[in-house]
Amino acid sequence: MLDFMFQWPTKLIFGKDSRLKIGEALDGTASKVLLVCAKGPFRENGRFNEIKQSLTAQGIEVFEMGDIDQNPRLSSVREGVSICKEQRIDCVVALGGGSAMDCTKLIAGAALYNDDPYEFIWGSRKPIERSLKTVMLPTIAATGTETNPSAVIVNDDTKEKFYCDCKHPYLTIFDPVLTASAPYRLVVWGAMDILSHTFEFYFNGYEGAEFQSRLSEAIILSVMEALNHLHENPKDLTSLGELQWCAAMAWGGLAGIGRLPPEMTCHWIEESFSGYFDTHHGACLGVLTPRWMELVYRDKPSIFARFARKVMQVQNSDDNAAALQGIRRYVGWLKSIEAPDTFSDIGTNEFSDAGLEHVAKTAWRIYGGNIGKLRKMSCDECLALLKAGRIPLFPQA
Repeated sequence: MLDFMFQWPTKLIFGKDSRLKIGEALDGTASKVLLVCAKGPFRENGRFNEIKQSLTAQGIEVFEMGDIDQNPRLSSVREGVSICKEQRIDCVVALGGGSAMDCTKLIAGAALYNDDPYEFIWGSRKPIERSLKTVMLPTIAATGTETNPSAVIVNDDTKEKFYCDCKHPYLTIFDPVLTASAPYRLVVWGAMDILSHTFEFYFNGYEGAEFQSRLSEAIILSVMEALNHLHENPKDLTSLGELQWCAAMAWGGLAGIGRLPPEMTCHWIEESFSGYFDTHHGACLGVLTPRWMELVYRDKPSIFARFARKVMQVQNSDDNAAALQGIRRYVGWLKSIEAPDTFSDIGTNEFSDAGLEHVAKTAWRIYGGNIGKLRKMSCDECLALLKAGRIPLFPQA
């Protein structure tokens, strides 16, 4: 275990119908709220009005803005910042997935500066040291952004997707009822993001934190069990709640304690992919991750063999053989829950060679040619990984 210092400043409320407590939770700490909503069913199914009414019942004035796309855009951040400044907003509330929550964090931070929000991501990357309060109401279990300070935004003009660090949310309310409106397909896509973030610490090459490795295994197994249940009963609130907590554990900060930095190859390539093709973030991670596993497991077979034995129940004493067998069993499980197999499962784009080459070069440029920890990836390897996403995987026991 490496030395560490950890602080988790976000207040968490978990439970069925806990969304209805938002007004009570903010009473006395906010007077004007900007409610940021993701595109989806939330206005039609009444969830937006429930949140608004809970706030107004406590005398909190609520302002609105345009709903947020599945890949949050800089133009939306600018709109929100303008409202915050004009109306003297003191709290920004997100209702939605990672797009609404990331947008909210950057709106709340940029609202206290005179800089254009562009500067915090693509310009000088000035640090955000102060922020309005933010509240997160996740409607899908996925990124874990509801408990961390990061925000990933798309530049409307260039389609580049990049991140910046904001401030931790003030409050996060986990209500599995909010996630029950998501179709099963989106629940699976979100869970691919949870697994990807868990793998990023588990497969980073460091084997000196036994408890942390077991924590990662617990997250992976819990996600798999929840999805097995949801495959049979997509509205099971217990399983949906388990996924919400797994998302917070995977990327809220706890999973990274005492370990080396995460192995971000799939995430960094995917950001440029979804920024360019406007596809679902988690869905693409579901396609890229098993292909990355097969590409790099020989670089550190012991950790992939551990995954095979502890998670996929492989009985094989040879690390290389066990690792490959575990990966292929994992692919078989992905197929059993109807996870996305190829890019054709996640969008209607052509996903041409030219488009994939643009994505690979964009990711390579944005991250300064420094993609890959377990294996340092060349631009050509990034492109090859992307091209593999068009070809179905064939699991073997």
